[in-house]
Amino acid sequence: MITRRSVLLASLSLTPPVIAARGARGASPTLERSGCIRLPDGRKMGYAEYGDPTGRLVLYFHGTPGSRVEARLISEETDAAGIRLVAVERPGIGLSDYQVGRRVLDCPPDIERFVAALGYEGTSFGVVAMSGGAPYALACVKCIPHRLTHVALVSGHTPMNASGVKPGNQDKLIEFICRRPRLGEIGLRAAIRMLHRNPSRFMQRASKEWSAADRQLILGNPEYRTLFIRTVKEAVRCGPAGLLRAIQLLGSSWGFQLRELPRSSVSIWQGGCDPITPPSMGRYFQQQVAGSELMIDPRAGHLTMPKWHAAEILARFP
Repeated sequence: MITRRSVLLASLSLTPPVIAARGARGASPTLERSGCIRLPDGRKMGYAEYGDPTGRLVLYFHGTPGSRVEARLISEETDAAGIRLVAVERPGIGLSDYQVGRRVLDCPPDIERFVAALGYEGTSFGVVAMSGGAPYALACVKCIPHRLTHVALVSGHTPMNASGVKPGNQDKLIEFICRRPRLGEIGLRAAIRMLHRNPSRFMQRASKEWSAADRQLILGNPEYRTLFIRTVKEAVRCGPAGLLRAIQLLGSSWGFQLRELPRSSVSIWQGGCDPITPPSMGRYFQQQVAGSELMIDPRAGHLTMPKWHAAEILARFP
């Protein structure tokens, strides 16, 4: 039975943000360069970028919850690959303005306007999508396939109740929030208060939903723990509305069928020990998305999959 208390405990750990400050050897990452771009309708889109400012453009679509901070996970690998990695925040998240009634399919036109403002109008670019960022990356495959060099889905979440897919350990909560958004908002507000008043307690509760490998990665490094808290705080910087809408969109129809997508260059990276987006989700994506290929690491969890395979993932972008 899902109660108000369970919503409180789990609301902000649906798909834990991916963060990193330094690699295992203590090397400093690329400095984070944050900012906003004003879209033609007046809305701001927040972003942070890493890597080579003159390198190949790859966008990073964060998880749910998540923010531009997540892309720090692969900052060192981004440097080595010579890529300009730009983490874009969705409406109502971080520095991005809220958008009333937004849909998954509203993402591709926003992205085209965003990259044009960066100076890439008419130029191709790649996308790395983490977890709850998967619907938006695949919406780009549907709507602007001619603009994409490659799309990497990392620990990606499938549509809810997909055939043959084992549910993730947060799927019941996602469904509950979709059915009872007002109660979901109450839970999110309570979780936000805990996040600000007692972040250590918040993280202890959130990490109970993770794999052992992910707990070791994050809890074993004070800087990782600090950045975990930061990225969650950025996800709810302006309150729960943006995150609530993101959860509703993840848990409802995305507005297109995966089998409708044009054949594209898509790689799928799934952790074999991931309780949030189990490996069956990766297999479902491969079956549904034409031209895709699947990599499953039996040792990896939700957060360790992108970190351990960052170099391989980035090598896919021409």
